[in-house]
Amino acid sequence: MNILITGGTGLVGSRLAEVLVEERNHVYILSRSEHSDDHPFIHYIKYDPDDINNLSWADELPLNVDAVYNFAGASLQKMWTDRHKEEIMDSRINTTKMLYNWVKNSDIKPDVLVNASAVGYYPTSESVSFTEEDEFQPSNYLASVVNAWEKEALNFQAFGMRVVLARFGLVLDKDEGVLPMMALPFKFGAGGDIGTGKQFYSWIHLEDLINSLLYVLAVDELDGPVNMTSPVPLRQEQFAKYLGMALGKPTIVRTPGFLFKTVLGDQSILIIRGQKVIPQKLLANDFKFNYPTLDLALDDIYGA
Repeated sequence: MNILITGGTGLVGSRLAEVLVEERNHVYILSRSEHSDDHPFIHYIKYDPDDINNLSWADELPLNVDAVYNFAGASLQKMWTDRHKEEIMDSRINTTKMLYNWVKNSDIKPDVLVNASAVGYYPTSESVSFTEEDEFQPSNYLASVVNAWEKEALNFQAFGMRVVLARFGLVLDKDEGVLPMMALPFKFGAGGDIGTGKQFYSWIHLEDLINSLLYVLAVDELDGPVNMTSPVPLRQEQFAKYLGMALGKPTIVRTPGFLFKTVLGDQSILIIRGQKVIPQKLLANDFKFNYPTLDLALDDIYGA
């Protein structure tokens, strides 16, 4: 197949591209900067994400693109200044609008769009479980970003395309993403509960996320929102306990939530609040998780 990826140089996109080319798919990666094509099945295409009407990059694509993975977007891990908040929203919306313009002008439409999203779609709660059947209006900044991005992605249904809204949980990888930052306090003996410790963390091992992204490409019954999280979300206090055990470090320091709120502002919602999200659609369609529980995931990541 011919597959287009935006955000293909990030943690998820780069690993997905590696797996796709192992299966001898041709992968076309849109990137802001120049890259050399060192692999015969990976093709980098430079584009300007700020000019949604400039489709010159599409001249480097084959006539038929079978699927699109849209992961492009400014990092959520940088400080949420007012300027970066605009970048978080605009980078996602503008790239998706640009893809829409490209598909609109293409004679042969892709079959499927897999659009990245996040469990931040759901409201925070320490007691309620959420599945794809639950619908909400945004109640905070992050939910507003997710809601707006998903609406843009759903516009592709007008072309007869299947649209998957891949709602990622916390993606666990040893070297990149949130886990190295979460592990850092433990390495200095300062790991432990954050705030009440009762907030839920819905997470997923990177390998399971990649497999689920491949799965939704193959299973036509999967469309609309698809929660890409472990079937066993945990409260932060439980997460910290398992992480401390995996690192061989104590879990004894409780950090008040207000400290994160004071320093990080709106961004603190990623740490001191959470959602208990269940991957109902993946489970109903017989997807098998290699790391359904956190102890298995961390054992693999840290080699315990």
